[in-house]
Amino acid sequence: MSGMGGSPFGSAHQDVLGQTPTDPESKQRLVDEIKDRARKAFARRDMPVCEALYSKALKVLPDAPLYSNRSAVRLALGRFDDAFEDATKATQTDSSYAKGYYRLGQAGEKCGKFSEAQKAYEKGKELEPESKVWPSSLLKLEKAKQAYEAKPKKKAETAPDLLAPRTAQPIPEKGKENARKSGDTSMRGYKVDSQGRKTTFFNNELDDKTKALIGDIAPKKVSAPTQMKVDAGASSWNQAGTFESKDHTKWMRAWLESKFRDFMVDLPDRKVGALTVPCYLTVKKIKDIKGDASTAQARGKKKWVLDVSFVLDWEFPLDDAGAVAKGSMTFPDVSCDVVDDEEPLEWSLDVDPLTPQTAIPLITSHLQSDDKGLRPAVYDACAELVKEFRATK
Repeated sequence: MSGMGGSPFGSAHQDVLGQTPTDPESKQRLVDEIKDRARKAFARRDMPVCEALYSKALKVLPDAPLYSNRSAVRLALGRFDDAFEDATKATQTDSSYAKGYYRLGQAGEKCGKFSEAQKAYEKGKELEPESKVWPSSLLKLEKAKQAYEAKPKKKAETAPDLLAPRTAQPIPEKGKENARKSGDTSMRGYKVDSQGRKTTFFNNELDDKTKALIGDIAPKKVSAPTQMKVDAGASSWNQAGTFESKDHTKWMRAWLESKFRDFMVDLPDRKVGALTVPCYLTVKKIKDIKGDASTAQARGKKKWVLDVSFVLDWEFPLDDAGAVAKGSMTFPDVSCDVVDDEEPLEWSLDVDPLTPQTAIPLITSHLQSDDKGLRPAVYDACAELVKEFRATK
C-alpha cells in the first residue's frame, strides 16, 4: 500500500499512475505507455489493474478507443452498467468509431437493454457493411433476447378472477333441514338431470337444439399423413422458414479434446552428446472448455455461431537430466469472427514457478511469438474447427 497513497496495485505502476503531465507531447507519451501496459494486463486477465490504467489514460487524453477498451474491461469484471456507460461515451466522443458500437451492443445485451443493443449493432453495420461481425452479433443478441423472454416472470398481483371457482359457503342449518324434508339435494351441490341421473349442481346439460347446432365434435382419426413441402435444410414443422436453432456444443467439445490430445509443436533441435535430437513442446491436456456452438436457420439462411474459451497445459524438456519447462496458456475468445477477420487470438501465459531460468529463451520464441510455436499452431487448429463446424448439418 505504500508509495501510492493507498492504491491497491502497490508500486507496480506508480511511475505512470502518479504522473500529471501538462504539455501535449508529455501527455501523449504517458498515454502510449499506459496503453501498452494495459494491453499486457488484459492478456494476463488482470482486469483491476487494466481498469486503473485505462482510467488514468482517460483522465489525461480521453478518446473513443480508451472508453471502448475500458468498457470491455468492465464487461469482463461483471460491471455491466458501467461498461454500458463507457461504450455510450465512446460513441458520443466519435460517432464514426465502429468498435464503440460493438462494445455498446455487448454491454446493452448484458444489461438486458436489447433494443439499445440492436440499434448499436445496426449502426456498426452501417459503418462497416462488409464486416461479418455485425450479422453474428445480431444473431447472438436475438438468442439472448429469446432466452430472457423464455424465463418465467414473477406474477404481478391482479384483481380477483370473477370466473374462477369459488369456495363453497356453509349452508345454514335451517336450509339443510328444509332440503332434507323436501328431498331437494341442490343445496348440497347435486341435482337430477333429464334422464334421472344425479349430477353436480354446476353441470350444464345441453338441449337438443344446442347439440344440433354444435354438431359432432368427437375426435376423428386421420386416415393418411399430411404431405408437407420441405426445402433442403428446413424443418418439416417450420414451413414458414422462421427462426430455428440447433446446438453443436457437445460436438465442439469432443472435437477440441480430440485435436489437442497429444498435440505437439516443433522446437529447435538440441544436442545430446555428439547427437542432435528433435525437441517438441507437448500439450499435456486441454481443460476448462467453456462456451457453445450452434447453428441458426432463419428465412432460408443458415448461420454458425461459435464462442468458446479453453486452457492448454504445455510442457517441454530442457536437458537429459529430466529438467522440464511447463505451464498453461489460456485462449479466452475463440469465435468464427476471429478466424474470418484473421485477428490474432487473445491469450495469456502462466509458467510454472519451478521452471528453470534456462527455459526463458524458448518460452519467448515459441510461446509468446506471433509467428512460430504454440500460438500460431492453435490459431490454425481453430481455423480448422471453424471450417469443419460450417460443414456440419
